[in-house]
Amino acid sequence: MAISESLQKMPLAGKLCCWLACMQSLTVIGLEISILVIVLRNVENVFSSWSSDKCVAIYFMLFIIAMLYELFLIVSGVMNGDTIQVIGFCVFNLFVVSLTIFRYFQVRTWLLNKVLVVGTEVFGMIRAQMIATVAVIAGMTVVFAVLTYFVYHAFGWEIYKRVGADMKIRRMYIDYRLLVLLLKIDFFVFIGFAVSYIILILKSTDPEFAVTVAFVPVTLFVLSLAFWSLRRESAITMWVFVFLLCASTAYFVFKCARMYDPKQSEKYASQIPMMTYYTIISLVVMAATLYQAIACLANFGYGLKQRIEITRGKRSDMEQIQDYYINAAGDRRMNLDG
Repeated sequence: MAISESLQKMPLAGKLCCWLACMQSLTVIGLEISILVIVLRNVENVFSSWSSDKCVAIYFMLFIIAMLYELFLIVSGVMNGDTIQVIGFCVFNLFVVSLTIFRYFQVRTWLLNKVLVVGTEVFGMIRAQMIATVAVIAGMTVVFAVLTYFVYHAFGWEIYKRVGADMKIRRMYIDYRLLVLLLKIDFFVFIGFAVSYIILILKSTDPEFAVTVAFVPVTLFVLSLAFWSLRRESAITMWVFVFLLCASTAYFVFKCARMYDPKQSEKYASQIPMMTYYTIISLVVMAATLYQAIACLANFGYGLKQRIEITRGKRSDMEQIQDYYINAAGDRRMNLDG
């Protein structure tokens, strides 16, 4: 019932964003499947070694997950009236565009160097699909940016309705939503890096293998801890998250430095450009998350939790919220504008 009501109240720009995101996902997934099928049919032993020969399959998997994750971001953002998440979706889409560009050159290098006889022919067969993938996502990013402008204006009233006119509370609420968005993006970035690193770089006999595999469930725990701490305004557990995030940052820096270690050059040689770029993006996202986590920590205890609890959960409250506003003390007052 709540979902159908959300769909009915969704602005036209929001509906267009959701439908176009679905079309983008289906189109890109179809192109990726065609690329993978062509490579599997024409290149032998693609999965024979635990190395860069699996790059096509890994990139295929990353793009499939990215498209589905983008769909989750935009649909949940529009249905919840979360303009910050809608804007984050556009930024994430731009990030995926950059990945498709890197993937184009990475796959071309792999085919021409690893498959000497048929590499040029196979690359010619998939070149159009890879360019089409870049064009579709890049073009849709521009469209989404325009639609986001209208979504922002359509939902601009939502923040006021949810937290009132107090500018301090509104600023804290924006900090809160930014951290929630960054934690969602962290999930994709961390898991994508770990899976790519495990399959493209490491072997099961490497000492780092077990550590990197363990990194996945640890990441899930750390991000869940952050969500819980933010909702409960638990300063102790949020500081634990900040400490663990600093440790993760050090881990990523170590991984990046290791790629350029002459002793490890053979292992990383073919994947350095893509993995370095992905690591840098991961570090940027972690730095933003760290900054935002500390900003939210500074906001704990100033009434944001109580303000959010007033308007969260019951749909009837959200429907009636237009009839009142919330003052600085967190009390409901009748809205005389109605």
